[in-house]
Amino acid sequence: MKKSASDLFIVDNSDADWKVRSYLKDWCELSRAIDIATGYFEISALLTLEEKWQSVERLRILMGDEVSLYARRPFIQTR
Repeated sequence: MKKSASDLFIVDNSDADWKVRSYLKDWCELSRAIDIATGYFEISALLTLEEKWQSVERLRILMGDEVSLYARRPFIQTR
């Protein structure tokens, strides 16, 4: 099935009441797969989701080049 732009949903932290963390916690319970594109990524972001992200069969993260060594190290080690 071909996806269109209307199938995409963009969430950011600009709304004081609706944060990315809240959205991801909810969708980890509902989804088999989640794709995330982020300009800045930290491992602590996954930790704030508690263990909910581990129930997702496929989690893909497209990261920008602003990643700390702490966040980059686990990904380098899995290659």
